[in-house]
Amino acid sequence: MTRATLLAAPVLAAPFLAALLLPLAARAADPISILAFAPPGGTVDRSGKADASAALAGAIAAANVFTAKGEPACVVIPPGRYRISTPPPAFIRAGCVRGDGPTQSELVLDETFTGDLFAWSEAWKPTTPGPTAVGLKITGTRTARGPQNALVFYDRNDEVFLDQIVVNDLPGRALYSGVMKHVPQAYMRESHMRSLRFFNDGAPGLPVVEFSSEGTGKTDATNQIRLSQVDIYGAHGPGFVIRNNGEGGVRAITAESLRIEGTENGTVAADLLTIGDPVMRGRVFSITFTNLELIDPYAGFAALRMTAAPGAPVPYHITAQGAIGGGLPHGEGLRIDAGRNSDFQFSAIHTEGPNVVTGPRASKIVLDGYGNDACWIYRADSAMTHSKQIIILDGEKTRDPSGVTHESTTLKPTGCPNLP
Repeated sequence: MTRATLLAAPVLAAPFLAALLLPLAARAADPISILAFAPPGGTVDRSGKADASAALAGAIAAANVFTAKGEPACVVIPPGRYRISTPPPAFIRAGCVRGDGPTQSELVLDETFTGDLFAWSEAWKPTTPGPTAVGLKITGTRTARGPQNALVFYDRNDEVFLDQIVVNDLPGRALYSGVMKHVPQAYMRESHMRSLRFFNDGAPGLPVVEFSSEGTGKTDATNQIRLSQVDIYGAHGPGFVIRNNGEGGVRAITAESLRIEGTENGTVAADLLTIGDPVMRGRVFSITFTNLELIDPYAGFAALRMTAAPGAPVPYHITAQGAIGGGLPHGEGLRIDAGRNSDFQFSAIHTEGPNVVTGPRASKIVLDGYGNDACWIYRADSAMTHSKQIIILDGEKTRDPSGVTHESTTLKPTGCPNLP
């Protein structure tokens, strides 16, 4: 029997058998198309009507044969809509999945789907770094029977690359990293992500995007993450969270052109952007946001919150430059329950709640409103007893807003137009 005979149609019709035979003909760098894993006597449906779960599972299983040996392999999703009802196997090491762009290659999660669509574990430098997902649209079902997650990075992962990913209507996490599964440490390092759009995703207690770490003892933590051009709209829970449940320090995360927009008149009980956690006790520091846009925070919650667990280290060296506002910004602007040595430059803070709120564990905070800060509404906690806890840069002047750092008060300026 020749190799060509082995790769004839009857073999391709059986996804997992084809996964075993594929190495006989394919080099490690060859693309592995899900169209090669059709049901017996048929084709993979590209209309989104019939279930394509087996084809996706077969393609990932075939790629895992290579990546388990440290060899590169990438699953290809050609143009089409593919309905997925059951989770495929997780990628082994540096698994790769690539589509023809989010307007061309779409994976539609059936309402029976629960769990992770794409998951990675232990794709780090001692094994094989470089998990990759490019050019895809993932559409969930908000009425699904359980959480649906799009991109999950368990345990330790290095050199992750994400580009041109759209995730819509997902009742779960769109991007989640730093969670333990197979080993007692979890983090992400040295990774780059760009052109990501998340619409109508998340759930109560399940952030749309989360960077975290877990683990005890001698361990590293999530660090050296670069993000650019990330949009989150209409989250059904927390929008974007950076926190730490491990002993290493989560640090060196930069985000350029991050936009988080709440639903106008929405009833979600969550902040748009959160740094730190009121329960997790790990350190978070050296986080930078440029061209940050936080739109329409929800009533009773903040556009940007810094927080920490009681007695735990507070976030520090947090830098944010951008604007807070929107058409119906019912919530608060910048809220610092706990944080120190941080710098915020906002060209505007327009919210119906107080524009700046500082708690008892806020210290050495620098605010620059480009001259607009005189019209901001401030509220400070009475436990703030040290002077100069908040420094406001007003042009070339430096001032300490009277009444803000020494009393429990809300300072509402007069003579300013369009105050809420």
